[in-house]
Amino acid sequence: MATTTEKADAKAGVTQNVEAFLKGRFSEAQKRFQGLEGEANKAFRALETRGQVAAKEVQELWTKVQAGELRADPRVQELSKKVDAAGVELRKRLDGLQTKVVEAVGVASQSQVEQITRELNRLSKKLDVLLKPTRRAHPSTKNSGGAASSPRA
Repeated sequence: MATTTEKADAKAGVTQNVEAFLKGRFSEAQKRFQGLEGEANKAFRALETRGQVAAKEVQELWTKVQAGELRADPRVQELSKKVDAAGVELRKRLDGLQTKVVEAVGVASQSQVEQITRELNRLSKKLDVLLKPTRRAHPSTKNSGGAASSPRA
């Protein structure tokens, strides 16, 4: 039975070696994990600090925008002039393009419609002036509504 005991002892020794090996690897992995966790915490704190600094900068800039301090900056004034000039140029181009499109399509432009409306109003007033005396001249003649009373040629 010495061989069975020796085999059992050898098996127990191997098992102990495997357990010791695995425990060693596990403790190494735990140490590496703790190191990574520490580095991650440091990185997180650094990012958090940078975020707070950026938030303060944005708040300061927003305060300046609200107070109008940036408008006093000559660079901002120059950019504002350039933007205004570009806007005027863009409006001119769009107006020209709109005119060309209206001409090509053959539809009356807004100014033409306004002109026609004014002319119609003027003519309507003239008609009203011309028709009012005619109505006053014949107030006693009323149409009875019968077909026999209205002569037809």
